[in-house]
Amino acid sequence: MTSFNKVYNLVISAVCMGLAQHPIGLGWIAWFSLVPLFYSIKDENKFSKIVLYGFTWGFIYHLIFLYWLADNIGVPSRNIGLLTMILANFVCSINIILILSIWHLINFLNQKKVWYSLPFIWVTISFLSSLTAVAFPWSDIANTQAQESLSYFYQFIEFTGMHGLTFWLVLLNVSLFLFLQNKTKESIIELIYILLLPLILGLFTSKNNFNKIDKIDFGILQPNIHINDKWKNQLMIEKHLSITEKYFDSLDSDSEEFLLIWPESAFTHNSNQDNYFIKNSFISQKENKISLITGVGEIDGENNFNSVYFLKNNHNFNLKFAQKYRKMRLVPGAEQVPFSRFFTKLNDLAISGNFEYGNEYTIFDYKKSKFASMICIESTFSDLSRNFVNEGANFLVYIANDGWYENPPEAQQHAKQTLFRAVETRKPILRCGNTGISCVVNPSGKVVSSLKQNSVGFLTSNSVAVFSNDFKTLYVVLGNWISYISLIITSLLFLSGVLKRYKK
Repeated sequence: MTSFNKVYNLVISAVCMGLAQHPIGLGWIAWFSLVPLFYSIKDENKFSKIVLYGFTWGFIYHLIFLYWLADNIGVPSRNIGLLTMILANFVCSINIILILSIWHLINFLNQKKVWYSLPFIWVTISFLSSLTAVAFPWSDIANTQAQESLSYFYQFIEFTGMHGLTFWLVLLNVSLFLFLQNKTKESIIELIYILLLPLILGLFTSKNNFNKIDKIDFGILQPNIHINDKWKNQLMIEKHLSITEKYFDSLDSDSEEFLLIWPESAFTHNSNQDNYFIKNSFISQKENKISLITGVGEIDGENNFNSVYFLKNNHNFNLKFAQKYRKMRLVPGAEQVPFSRFFTKLNDLAISGNFEYGNEYTIFDYKKSKFASMICIESTFSDLSRNFVNEGANFLVYIANDGWYENPPEAQQHAKQTLFRAVETRKPILRCGNTGISCVVNPSGKVVSSLKQNSVGFLTSNSVAVFSNDFKTLYVVLGNWISYISLIITSLLFLSGVLKRYKK
């Protein structure tokens, strides 16, 4: 294959996989998007070329579906937005370089093309990168399948977590590639079996047979407040209260306890100085029934936290008595600059300020149930939701502020990942976004109610029944078992190759 054809295949492969990430119903093209990439690396013996191919594919892939990073209206200029986007693409491309490099080294050491090692390597690198300070699970190829039209193909992740879907996608592409190479009866049977494998596994999933605990009576506020107003504290509180009051009369008055949900950074609070009440006339009338979960920019001495406050009705909405969760997974470069603890000058580069990490899995009480609330990018981390369920959460709440990006597809890409968290944990999820997309997702990963981006609205339990449950999936119990198996197999393949070369 000529160099031109190799580059052509790389570009086609990366563009197709990038398009599959967009919420436009093209997730199925990820089933074959890697095949052109495999043709490009098939006969390549130079390690330097493999690194170059990995970078090229990774950069184009991320550019296709993360181009919107340049449109962040919270940065001082368009040029800084572009620089941020390019830097993010560079960092994310490292994963692809590592995947192809390890595959090439294993093949070199074993002196044969070990194509079936690729799913194990891909999952290994995806998993290990999710543990780093620059983790960005958003870019995992598994997210191409986060579409309701493909829901039957990802129900099995209640057993494996998202990395099981990554494994299947790479395996399917490898099988298709080998079929095109050999075109034997055995290879077509293998390809069909691998394609149908998620559907077969889906037959053994829990099928919504959960022990229901409580009906969740909720109101999710989507205030659609422009990012320029987010730091005007009193204005923010007044806006949230006034919009809530507008919709409040439509709520079920028979509710034993009503869970009102406000988005990320609804207001700021200095925990050492301001212990004020969030009250107005309608709150005073209803306060014995309302519990409020809200995002707060918390100032605690010299430390800033992106927090969730839970205000129970029996404390009269005094912030002094708020139960708190502090965000544990911060957005790299925006909320926390990696290594800034060692190089303090890096603090100045944080777009939204340098926040401190939280360190506690806080569980909140609601009626007879327990729930957890996570913030923004935390909804993209499978492990975080899993750990909260292991701590006792019977349903999950995600709050976000995607107002930094006024146009699609950022908000849509962010919201669709909620489908996976629901299936992985089999928990209902209530998602509240400042500018959208607010939604309610059932344990099967189906959106049962939602609001459009850049709209003001209020989702309530009046129109949809949502119940908490105490079910624990295999993934919740065993965790990333498929990732650990992949890590072990990748390590053994590499070591066996090293030993073979050493003996020679």
